Amino acid sequence: MSLDKPSVHVRLAPEQHRQLSVLAGLADRDMAEVAAEILEQGIVGRFHTVMAAADRMSRLGLTGIDRERKGAP
Repeated sequence: MSLDKPSVHVRLAPEQHRQLSVLAGLADRDMAEVAAEILEQGIVGRFHTVMAAADRMSRLGLTGIDRERKGAP
């Protein structure tokens, strides 16, 4: 396992811990490696969703930037 990445500590519900253990066993990999991969995939997906929503809001003029420029309260 590479130590060049920052470390994060998470707590899992017992059922998800067991599921992670099974997934790691099936892949013959360390639980931390599998957990990091799953977490990274989730972060990428959620970040993409947030950025897409922000882009849509910006195109619709819902960012509030114009309101601040006009000096409205």
